[in-house]
Amino acid sequence: MNKITLYTLFFSVFFIAITFAQEEKFEYKPRPKEFEFVYHKGDSIIPLKTPKATDPESRLVFQSKIPYPIIFIHGLMSDSETWNTSTNFFDTQFGFTFGGRFDFCLNADNNHTLANKNFYPTPNADIAAFEPSIGNGDYYYVNFNVKVNGAFGTDVLSNQAAVAKQGAALKKAVERVLQITGKDKVILVGHSMGGLCSREYIQNPANWQADGSHHVAKFLTAGTPNGGSNSSDNPIGIFTPVDVRSEAIRDLKMTYYYSGEGSHYLFGGKEVITSTSMNDNSSSPDFYNVDINCNGIIESTTNITGLNQRPLDNLIDFSNIAGRITDFWGSNITTDGIVPEPSSKLNNYYPSLTYPAKMFYFNSGYDLIENHTELPGYYNLIMQGLDEPNFKELAYQIAINTQYTGFDTVQESTSADDTDFYKISITDNMNANVVVSGFGSGSVAILNSAGTIIGTAQNSSGGSINFTRALAAGTYFLRLTTTAPSASSYLTPYTFIVNATLSNPENQLEDIRFYPNPVTSTLNIENIAFEKATISNIVGQKIAELKSDGIQNHQTIDMTNFSKGIYLITLKKENQTKTIKIIKE
Repeated sequence: MNKITLYTLFFSVFFIAITFAQEEKFEYKPRPKEFEFVYHKGDSIIPLKTPKATDPESRLVFQSKIPYPIIFIHGLMSDSETWNTSTNFFDTQFGFTFGGRFDFCLNADNNHTLANKNFYPTPNADIAAFEPSIGNGDYYYVNFNVKVNGAFGTDVLSNQAAVAKQGAALKKAVERVLQITGKDKVILVGHSMGGLCSREYIQNPANWQADGSHHVAKFLTAGTPNGGSNSSDNPIGIFTPVDVRSEAIRDLKMTYYYSGEGSHYLFGGKEVITSTSMNDNSSSPDFYNVDINCNGIIESTTNITGLNQRPLDNLIDFSNIAGRITDFWGSNITTDGIVPEPSSKLNNYYPSLTYPAKMFYFNSGYDLIENHTELPGYYNLIMQGLDEPNFKELAYQIAINTQYTGFDTVQESTSADDTDFYKISITDNMNANVVVSGFGSGSVAILNSAGTIIGTAQNSSGGSINFTRALAAGTYFLRLTTTAPSASSYLTPYTFIVNATLSNPENQLEDIRFYPNPVTSTLNIENIAFEKATISNIVGQKIAELKSDGIQNHQTIDMTNFSKGIYLITLKKENQTKTIKIIKE
């Protein structure tokens, strides 16, 4: 047995232990396959949005358009199809690829009076995840409109379940997206309650991934009630399927109707209903249960910590979309009809964010009752909210020798320039050739880790930019600034690539042969006697380092217990290197 096999064995045991500990009580619940692709509504069969990249050949040819995949989360009493208007436009206009949908039933035991965050197959678990057809994609859906049998639609209040359960489910979706894409981070987009679901994931370390990080680069909300909403008190609500006793209404309240204090989920409080606590309903008993954090323990004597009392990571790029409806006098007012505008502004609850959330507004000009439910379909607003980071500290990590798509979007101030930052990690002395196509008027530059421009910025009056910089090993930033983009600039995105070659090309190892690729277990490497193999994810973060004797020309690496995704393996011998790209299935 050679050294690389011994090291591989060690890492295999390590990964098995981690995986077992993390997934010990989680597995997908079986369901008929057709439930994933069609919605049986009465006598009608309605096709659902279906991923196109689930077969192995599609995964081989897929190339992501954007640095990080997007996960869309719907709101109260809604479902994942609410995003179709916008994402269908993205597919057609930008060539985006839908990666698939994650279905969760959040009341799988059909018991409203008890709550937990356990997953199937744990007995009486509230959460059941159903096996998804997932492929590599630019974006994904999370869907809580699911029946106990995994069918689309719900009769057990799954899409009116507690935010705590939603956050626990989102953890599984993020975990799988990171695995299948090989990316290090995701972008979360939440409509209404979907934004609170995202916050529950981000602000609850118990929901984070196995490495203790949440892996969220950007967070966009549309009509999210960060401070709650009392729309369920509206008499018109009787004409909707909202259940005022549901866990969701309990969590979403701005203030309880009779006792008057703020939502205990959002602002903290005891898990008890009295005349002065959580007293909300008059004509029926109050909420089905008061287990706000769904831990199976009713904390009636000690306060639980509200969502707005928890810390919020400052190194996330935040954006908020707020709707404004029109009153009978033709004026826009500061509510979308469901969520008052102050409640939709994250900055009102976290005024000390290092990088405050950017605000974007939808003024309908014709809606008299509400435009809240329309927000997911306004793709121009979604694109504004998805604007790439304009601070280098929040920059998206990109891989070298990979082409990406970027967007010029109107900023909060319509006359402002749009600056987009991307992070580049250079592992050796390299010549970095930057090629930008379809760029508007503005400038492109490479900055060092301190933010100082390397060389000079390259200006453009519209078209292509091509320049090269010699870079030592380290971290750099690519900055693209568009001068005062128009409202339609996002329709014609720019593309960019950083081609990096070693300053001393003679230090590249000879051509080698590696197979199979994609690999499920053993990777064979021939025609090379390397001394060290460094395995990294697609953005260059080191996963493992293996050593060999540098003598044998045929080596194997056991990839069995690596997560699905894309890996870069850098082979070194003395001062020579060779990097190969591997797809793990």
